[in-house]
Amino acid sequence: MEYTEVIPVTIEGDITNLLTDKFNREARTGSFSFADSLGKKVTLPVRFETRGKTRLIRCDIPPVMIYFDKPALKDQRIKDYPKLKVVLPCFENSTAEDYIYRELLIYKLYALVSDFHFRVQATELVCLDSITQDTTHILPAFFIESDKEFRKRTDTEELSQYNVAWSDLDPEQAQITAIFQYMISNTDWKIDHKHNLKYFRKDTISPLVLVPYDFDFSGFVNADYAKPNPDYGQQSVRQRIYIGKRNKFLKNTIQRFLSQEAAIFKMVAEDPHLSAASKADLTSFLKPFFDCLKSKRAKRKAFPKK
Repeated sequence: MEYTEVIPVTIEGDITNLLTDKFNREARTGSFSFADSLGKKVTLPVRFETRGKTRLIRCDIPPVMIYFDKPALKDQRIKDYPKLKVVLPCFENSTAEDYIYRELLIYKLYALVSDFHFRVQATELVCLDSITQDTTHILPAFFIESDKEFRKRTDTEELSQYNVAWSDLDPEQAQITAIFQYMISNTDWKIDHKHNLKYFRKDTISPLVLVPYDFDFSGFVNADYAKPNPDYGQQSVRQRIYIGKRNKFLKNTIQRFLSQEAAIFKMVAEDPHLSAASKADLTSFLKPFFDCLKSKRAKRKAFPKK
């Protein structure tokens, strides 16, 4: 998670079986290789499993969780973070790659407005099948920081229970999360069902901090498999609907986003992975959001008192 550039990684194992039998969540064994900061090759034994729900069903290439061998991590003097979530393109084509890079960018944009975010690392993933047949898939992908690494970095503990209420949340952080989800036009999250959210807290008496993830159903990504959310009467995934609860931090949160407006547009414009057409589309998509934040009338309509 501390690399700034794209890190090449090779996963070797029964890749063909993983793709052809993706609904079998049985762990496959293999190896994970990369070059460390000094250029030395590191190879670790791993298990990898398919994960997810919607993408597992709709995609040719399933999302994957990698599990590292703890003794091997210790031998290599690598921090004990034994799980690594991998986000892969749904298909091997340029459109699917664009979706991946858009979602990767969302995580980086969220880091501009929130101190509580999952870090991400872009990778060129070489998937080498050396078990059943000699095939290789080279895929753009990214890793998401593990819960354990996040907890250590932020000095928090994770709460795994469901049925969380808005009143249980840190109100300022909840407002940041809700406005950000509105910015990217994402309605694929729910507080009470812990859907695409993780909850953390400093101690047992502190309010919960929301950390969102999985943004592929957002209008920002605009994936062809994403569907409007009928629960909110959404007509298209690019129709912004605020599903947070307006509180006393709304004004400050809006100012926080406005203060990062230039940085957000700059990050889009300078993204090294997206095409010029994709950047232009995202710039056009974000502009009405910031126009809304600058208009009293538009703000009242977008964020009504409930």
